[in-house]
Order: sequence, then structure tokens, then C-alpha cells
Amino acid sequence: MTSAKREAAPANGRRLILFGAFDRHNFGDLLLARCAAAGARTKIVFAGLAARDLRDFGGFRTLALVDAIAAFGSEDADFVHVGGELLTTTAWEAAVMLQSPSDTARIVARYDRSPEARTAWAQSILGSARRIPYVVARDELPARWHTHFRPVGGVAFDTLPGAERDEILRALRSATTLSVRDRTTFDALRGAGLDPELSPDPAVATPKLFGATIRRHGQGGEIAARRARMRSWIAVQLAAEWEDDATLDRVAPLLLAASAARGTGIVLFRAGLAPWHDDLDTLRRLAERLGASCPVAILESAHMFDICALLAGACACVGTSLHGWIVAHAFGVPARCLVRSPADKAARYTDTWCDVPRQWRTPDDESLFPETVNG
Repeated sequence: MTSAKREAAPANGRRLILFGAFDRHNFGDLLLARCAAAGARTKIVFAGLAARDLRDFGGFRTLALVDAIAAFGSEDADFVHVGGELLTTTAWEAAVMLQSPSDTARIVARYDRSPEARTAWAQSILGSARRIPYVVARDELPARWHTHFRPVGGVAFDTLPGAERDEILRALRSATTLSVRDRTTFDALRGAGLDPELSPDPAVATPKLFGATIRRHGQGGEIAARRARMRSWIAVQLAAEWEDDATLDRVAPLLLAASAARGTGIVLFRAGLAPWHDDLDTLRRLAERLGASCPVAILESAHMFDICALLAGACACVGTSLHGWIVAHAFGVPARCLVRSPADKAARYTDTWCDVPRQWRTPDDESLFPETVNG
């Protein structure tokens, strides 16, 4: 059985190159980059599939991978694949999520029904022929770089076509260290002959790593304004795929019941601005359905630490964001994660790490929430 070496990484004195999907706005990916960089005692480079500057949202300025290789390829470096569902994000998905939201509908309409055209377009955007572009094999990088995966997810690994699985396995077999964050990915990779470690998502350490920063964000700006208006709140987030009227009509009364039971307001927030993440219009339509029965507000800020502060200060959290659930749970806030299927990444992750079953709800459940929203 092929086994990834268990050794401390990255090593002091070697450049640390953090590579991941923090080249677009998604709460979890931005937070994972922060977690990966925390406490590092060496020079750090943030790399993605594209050059971006997300510092206004609590993220980092990223280099495109090709530019990082050109700039630092002659150095000793540890190349760390930073968390999230990197193992199963396809080139098409990655390329679309790097576009502006205003362009997404046009791009999808043009390419979505033609796999060949879709693949060609994605490769032209990314400048890479990799089918799973956030997974890079050791032999695709400079000779003095070591590759690491920690802890990554890939709950859909077994459903990928053979070519995609082979590409992923080639990269994982050449890695110096390999850890995954959920039992489903762990079992799939063990079945493929690998020996990964099983570790929780790094965001579980958010209170320890960033507690002081999050408290400062909670004492000013929008969070302070929310606190002045509401004694307490339920933090609520819905991905754009939950935007249909039937779903919103079902969620709204359940939220109102939970709010009434706890005597709280409701604050709606977005966990991602990139395409196929969250949409402000969805929250506005949900707010309209909630009406004036309880205090309702929408958090306009999408800054990573403002979101953390909102979650840390909530009396409960309900949403489709796995990292929203992880951060709320880490701060001791009762939380539910909404999923479409028990096979979704959030369901598989929470089932791996929670002693209390069913930390998630699906639309097929009798209720999206228990009698009171709790962990």
C-alpha cells in the first residue's frame, strides 16, 4: 500500500507556497488560507489558478501558479494544497467560479451543453490541461519543491470519471504528506491504495487562532450596529441553489418559528460572492418573506472576520455553508447545516466528527430545524 510520509511540513527555512481556491471569494477558502498561514515562521507565497487581490475581504493577494513557479522555482519550497473540496473541483467549475458573477449566466448558456467546448474554454481560461486544476502533482512543479495536502476533501471522488481519478491519485502518490478531513474521502483513498491521515478541518481552530481579531470586528461596524438593534440573533445563510420560491417559502416560517422560540432577531449573511455561491437577491427575497414578525437584517459586509464575528455572536446558526457551521460550532454556537443530500460534503464532514448525529437537515426532512435550533 502506498503511504504518504508522516513528517513535519513545511520545514523552517523553506519557502511556504500555499495553493488553493482562495483566489475567489468564498468564506471557507479565505479562512483556510488564514489558518494555513497562521504561525508560519518562513516566507509565504499565496498562489491560486489566477492572480487576485482579496485583501479587502480578509483574504490575500494571490499569484497565478505559473507566476509563482517563475518567481520561486529555483528555491527550496513546500507546496501546500490548502483544504476544501480541492480533490473534486473540476476545471469547468474552477474556471466559472473565477469569472465575474455578471458573466456567469452567459458563459454557462454558451458552454454548459457541450462537454468538448466546455473543456476547451476552461483550459483556455486556466492555462492548464489538468482536469482537476487545484490538484498538482510533484512532477509538474520545480524539482526542489515538495507537495503536501492538508486536510483536503473529496467526497465525490468515487463518482468521478476514471481519467480524473487517475490524475488525482498520481498527484497524491507523489505527495510528501497527505491528510483528508472526512471519513468518505478517507475510505475512498484507502480503497485506491493510499494511506492518508484523517484530520478535522483547520477552521476548527478559528477561536484560538483569530479570537482577538474576531472580537475587534464584533465591536465595530455592522456587527456592532446589529447588536445595538437586536438583543440576540440567529445567523442565517443560504447558497444561491436554494433560491427557488418553494424553498424560500418553506424556510421562512421555520426561521420565524425558531426566532419566536428563542426571542431573537435574524441576520442574513453571504458566505461567498463568487459565482455559484451566495446571492444577495436570495437573501432579500427571504427577508421579504420574514416580514415584520421579528427583527431582520442583512449583513452587507462579506469580510471574512465580520462573518466570523457574526457567527461567534449568534445564539444559533443555520445555513448551507460548511465553514459557517464549523466556525459557529467552534465558538460553541448551536448550529445546523442545510444539505440537499446525505451525500453532500457538509453531511459527510459533520457525520465524521460529531458525536451527536444529524448535525444537518435536508429538504426531505419533516422539518429543516428541530423544535429549537440546537447542535
